[in-house]
Amino acid sequence: MFSTKLGQALLLAISIKGCSASLINTPTIPGVTFTDVQAVEHQNYSLLAENTNPEQFYDTTISFCNITLWYTHQGWNDNIAVTVWIPLTGWDGRMRGVGGSGFSVIANLNRLAPGVGNSSATVATNGGHGHNTSSADTWGLDNSSRVNFMYAQTFFAVAEAEAAVIGKSVITDMFGASPRYSYFDGCSTGGRQALMLAQQYPDLYDGILSGSPAINWASFVPGMYYPQFVMNQLQHYPYPCILDAINNASIIACDILDGAVDGIISNPYQCNYSASAAVGRTVYCKDTGKMETITESDAEVADKIWEGPKSSISNSQLWYPMSRGTSFSNIANVTNNGTAWTGAPFLIAVDWINRFVFQNANYPIAEMPASGFEDAYDLSVKAWRHVSSTDNPDLSGFQAAGGKLIHWHGLADQQIFEEGSRDYYNKCMAHDPLLREYYRFFEAPGAAHCGVSGLIPTDAMSYLIQWVEDGVAPDELPASTPDGAMKRRLCEYPKVAAYRGGNVTLESSFHCQESF
Repeated sequence: MFSTKLGQALLLAISIKGCSASLINTPTIPGVTFTDVQAVEHQNYSLLAENTNPEQFYDTTISFCNITLWYTHQGWNDNIAVTVWIPLTGWDGRMRGVGGSGFSVIANLNRLAPGVGNSSATVATNGGHGHNTSSADTWGLDNSSRVNFMYAQTFFAVAEAEAAVIGKSVITDMFGASPRYSYFDGCSTGGRQALMLAQQYPDLYDGILSGSPAINWASFVPGMYYPQFVMNQLQHYPYPCILDAINNASIIACDILDGAVDGIISNPYQCNYSASAAVGRTVYCKDTGKMETITESDAEVADKIWEGPKSSISNSQLWYPMSRGTSFSNIANVTNNGTAWTGAPFLIAVDWINRFVFQNANYPIAEMPASGFEDAYDLSVKAWRHVSSTDNPDLSGFQAAGGKLIHWHGLADQQIFEEGSRDYYNKCMAHDPLLREYYRFFEAPGAAHCGVSGLIPTDAMSYLIQWVEDGVAPDELPASTPDGAMKRRLCEYPKVAAYRGGNVTLESSFHCQESF
């Protein structure tokens, strides 16, 4: 990570007054009552020693004061914890907020570690929900089996805004100085939280980094169930190895569209490969321990998933489909129940449809009739779009506050399809032709959800800091595969990385241009 000139000046080399709850003066927030404050000092804390799953293999030892505040909203009967990790020495004058994952406002408090390791005070909130990313079983419905709307509000918007206010107050008490700059970093649900903050609370953060954001929650979450609905309707569940083979065939067919044969489809929206072309091919299948042949039924499943859900009335697209070159795993998963192969749906999609759309935790989703998916989708959008979806293209408040936003999304995202991000950015650009002054969007070729594979940004936060503090806007972002074997620059949308010749693993073999 590089440091900007201003960033170097921010290294105040000051220490906290002490790690004690007695130093904390809880802020005044309308409707909020604080119930407890605790402080715990950690010396030489190691994520690896804690046997966790470090974010991007973060393994630096850190020392910090963990301040946790609990509060409730009057009349809501909730219990929310905000946690602030504060470096014991060398604070850089910045506050970082970190986002959550799935149904969790923050999936793991160790996500605060990278911020502290970079000398920033870092804040997160649990929204009162705990850390279960795949299910809202403990908070989605109340005792009367109705949606717990107050907890839904904290999940979708309220908790992150309150955490920022609380975090700044705690930091000011601990150092005797308020943060000079504040940044928010989130991916998936965290990416949605990031855009929500820019749209609804534009004064809270100076810089916002949004990765693979769950923008159109009410639309894409039902969409994640669509592959399972397809298989249920066709009563055919292809082995995972078969769907992998079909996806690999699409990559081979469309890899060359960007001019480079590198195992990545950098131009998926011009790839029209049909799975029918793979019918008759044989593959070794670890799922069965023998060779298997791709059948017409297998191809029909894959092609319908790639086609995506459509309206039964107008035949128009309900939501964007999965693009070629994207793994079928997670949302088109199947399993052997001991007697037969059957669907293994993505739990977030099931939980959303059951608890929030139909308000029935035991709804027999696998038995949906032919019209069932469209009914669930329509109800989700009508009931939840204005509560859950962060798709407001008006960012004038964020612009007026001087904020800067970097947004990236993988072109092979197997959970939140990238076209939703492209659609949102284009709407923002149509709303404000001067958008680039404060908002830059980058597509990541081959990148799966939140950077599990493919070309993912390696230092986006540093570029955001440089933009906020030095006024240098990023036209490109450095990226690499997780193993570092392939490097490239992500181009600011709508530009693309085009092959100029040479070794496809090298950044120098590509340059940004207007289109392929």
